[in-house]
Amino acid sequence: MDKKVAIVILNWNGWQDTQECLDSLTKITYKNLKIIVVDNGSTDGSPDKLQPLFPDIRIIRNKNNLGFAEGNNIGIAAALLDSVEYILLLNNDTTVEADFLSKLILAAEQANSALASPKILFYKDKSKIWFVGGGYYPILKKTYHQYYREEDKGQVSSIKEVDWLSGCCLLVKREVFETIGLLDSDYCFYHEDVDFCARAQKAGYKLVVASQSIIYHKFALSMGGKFSPFCTYFRTRNNLLFFVKTRQWLPLILNFATFPLYSLLAAVRQRSWPLARATFMAVFDLLRRNYGFGS
Repeated sequence: MDKKVAIVILNWNGWQDTQECLDSLTKITYKNLKIIVVDNGSTDGSPDKLQPLFPDIRIIRNKNNLGFAEGNNIGIAAALLDSVEYILLLNNDTTVEADFLSKLILAAEQANSALASPKILFYKDKSKIWFVGGGYYPILKKTYHQYYREEDKGQVSSIKEVDWLSGCCLLVKREVFETIGLLDSDYCFYHEDVDFCARAQKAGYKLVVASQSIIYHKFALSMGGKFSPFCTYFRTRNNLLFFVKTRQWLPLILNFATFPLYSLLAAVRQRSWPLARATFMAVFDLLRRNYGFGS
């Protein structure tokens, strides 16, 4: 019998994307599952629009936007109250192949891994890779996506152990949450997945990508794009916060000297004061330990 899985999907003013995601989930071959949609204080009526379309799913309504990490934690905590063996965190701006979950769980169990991600391709160009594993650059220890934006030519053709996995689609055995806790809400948005994976590895868990399992990602639609002020703030602050949390002092110093400059150069190229301000506030909030939503 298939092991029971809870799929946790976070929604914030994105009911149309969430509907498309849920539509794709109704077609999957894996049946022993429950779906929990956590609505993060939407103002577009998302829960009332989604519930009639998907009466069998559970919708948790947060009064306010709690951020990505804490919003997911609400769903994870609800799932842990049930007898599920796996919890799958899935972005609402994704669609999935019908056999993605069956293949993902099979790969995780074959590799004796408690955490696994599928191959994630771009939604708009399904021939290109968004994620097939995360790595760290030498010395700087800054994160990167392996084979990012490359044509998918089977660069990762089997089950591969990697340094970190994306929270866009992350399968986790319940024992991992019971051992290391939930996502760290200090991050709020971005890097909470990298932090979670680092804590899991420290506890002795292995991380794998299952390339035969495939989903598609629209990428950062609810946050205004990679170089929006919103993304710039959290990417800059949380990149540095990760090294504080993990006590990696040399990478912290090197990234403190370079990463804000990278964000500022993007602001100059776009002639954007909001981007520059977001960069300054990210550094300021890091120094005064103003985490979570920050300024």
